[in-house]
Amino acid sequence: MATKRARAALATGYFLIDVTVVLLFIYAGRETRGVSLIEDLAQGGPFVAGIIVGWLGGRVWRAPRRVMWQGIAVWVSTVVIGLALRVASGDPTDSRFMFITFISLGAFLLGWRGVAWILDALFGRARPRVVDDKYRK
Repeated sequence: MATKRARAALATGYFLIDVTVVLLFIYAGRETRGVSLIEDLAQGGPFVAGIIVGWLGGRVWRAPRRVMWQGIAVWVSTVVIGLALRVASGDPTDSRFMFITFISLGAFLLGWRGVAWILDALFGRARPRVVDDKYRK
């Protein structure tokens, strides 16, 4: 059984993975927007705030690699809060950007968790958990 310090270090690493994939999403759009790297980092701020809210609201530190419910909590909060803060700050946000944001961040934030789940199934734990045991029938 991992100690509290080891679990905290792992949770911090998983949080940084979430932040990294969001920043990669922002950076990927750099070519289409033609903005500088500093502006990219500033545009990533609302989405990082969404990650923080998702981690706190979904208590993701307890099981950060779980796709259901923790992964979905991070994904939805990142998209909703990120887009809401962009609209509130006056940044242009059209329906195409919202759709691309929803799909891309879903693929990124749920994708790495899905890969971790597959690797656990193949090489790690005997039975990786997608949902809590209390929801199993």
